[in-house]
Amino acid sequence: MTIEFRSLTLSFLIALAACGGDEVEGGGTKGPASGATGRDTPVEIRVQRVEGEAVAGLRQALEFGDLQDIEARFDEVLPTLGVEGALLSARLWTMKGNDVEASTRIEFARAEAPDDPRVYATAAELNAASGRIETARDELRRGVDVCGMCPELLRAQGIIELCRQGGAARGLDLIDWALEHDPDLPFVDRPRGQGHLLLAKAALSQGRKRAALQEARLALSFDPEDADTKLFLVDALAANGDFPNAVLVLEELNAMGADRRSELALMYKRAGLAELVLGHRDAALEYFVKARAAGLEDDELGSAAEMLRAEAEIAMEAGVAAFEKRHLVEAREQFERALHLDDSLLVVHSQLAVVLFNQREFLPAAIHWRRVLDESIQNDIELPDPIHIFLSKALFGAGEKDAARSVLTAYLEREPEGRWADDTRALVADIGE
Repeated sequence: MTIEFRSLTLSFLIALAACGGDEVEGGGTKGPASGATGRDTPVEIRVQRVEGEAVAGLRQALEFGDLQDIEARFDEVLPTLGVEGALLSARLWTMKGNDVEASTRIEFARAEAPDDPRVYATAAELNAASGRIETARDELRRGVDVCGMCPELLRAQGIIELCRQGGAARGLDLIDWALEHDPDLPFVDRPRGQGHLLLAKAALSQGRKRAALQEARLALSFDPEDADTKLFLVDALAANGDFPNAVLVLEELNAMGADRRSELALMYKRAGLAELVLGHRDAALEYFVKARAAGLEDDELGSAAEMLRAEAEIAMEAGVAAFEKRHLVEAREQFERALHLDDSLLVVHSQLAVVLFNQREFLPAAIHWRRVLDESIQNDIELPDPIHIFLSKALFGAGEKDAARSVLTAYLEREPEGRWADDTRALVADIGE
C-alpha cells in the first residue's frame, strides 16, 4: 500500500482534520445534524450484493487504498459485478485523482440501474471525498426519494456527517445504524476509524486524556494501518504518561517508512525523563542514548547529555582499573559500556582498542584506533600517543600489510619531522622486510 494513493482514496480527511472541536462530552454535538434521519425511519435492504472472497477482497482494497492489490483483483471479478463493477471503478478513478472518469462511471451505472441505492450512495461519498459536500447531500436526497432509506444511503449520510463540523458522533451513529440492518455492509471501517479519530482529538482538546486514548485505540481497531491515527495515538499515550508505548508506536511508524525521527528523538528524551522521575536510572540512560542516536544534540539533551557523560566516565574508570589488574574481559565490558553511553570519548576508543589488541582481535582494534586518528586529524588534536603506529600494528596483525604501511607513510607526509617520525620510518622498514 502506498501513502500517496491512500490519501487520494479518502481526501475528505482534509475536511475532517478541521473538525472535532465541536464534539462535546458524552459524544453528542452542539446542534442537530443537517438532514438528520431519525431512528424511526424505515430502513430496507434494496440490493443483493455479489458475495465471495474475491469481491470482498476487492472492496477492502478499494476502501484502504491498496492500489496494487486493486488492479490485480479487478480483472478477476469485474465481469461478475454488473452495476457494482462500474461503481467500484468510480472509486478506483477517484483514488487516482480523476473525478471526471469517476463521474462517467457513476452516470453509466445510473443509466443501467436508476433505482439502485448504491449509485446514489457512491456518488454522495465520492463527492464528499472531493470536498463537494452540498453535491453529496443532493445525491443523498435523490437516493432517498427514489429508493427510500437503506443501509447504503445511511452509510453515505454518515460519511457526509463526518465531514461536518462536530458531526463525528452523529456520523458514527448513522453508520452503526446501517450495520444493524446490514452487518456485512462494505466501505464502513475506514470512515469509522476516522470518526473515532475525530472524537479522540476532541476529547484530548477538552482534557479528557483517557477518553482520547480509548477513542484512538478504537479508531485503529477499524483502520490499523492509518498513519495519522497512529501519530495521534502517540500524543494520547504521552498525555497519559505511557511513554514506553508512545515510543513503540513511533518506532513502528518509522519502520513503515514514515520519517518521524525528530518526534522519536524527542519522545526518547521524554521517556527517559519520566523514567528518572520513577527512579529507574538505567532505563532513563538507555532512552537518552537512543535520543542521541536518533539525532538530538547535546544542547537539546541538556542535563541528559551531562548524565550520559558522567556515567560514561564512571565506566571508563572501572575499565582502567580492570585493565590494570589484567582483567581484560571486564575491562572490555566497561569500555564498551562507556562508548555506548557516550561514543564521542576518543580516549575510550583508544583504551578499548588496546584491550582488543591484547585479545588478538586486531581488526576491531584497528577500527577504534582509526576513529581516534581520523578525528584527531580532522579537528587538529595533538595526541599523547602514537596512534598511527598502534593502528598500523593492528592492521598488520589483521593481515592488512598495505594498509598498515599506508597509515605510516601518511603520517610521514603530514609530519616528516614529527615526534614519532623516526619510529615510524623504522616500522615502515620493518614492514618492507
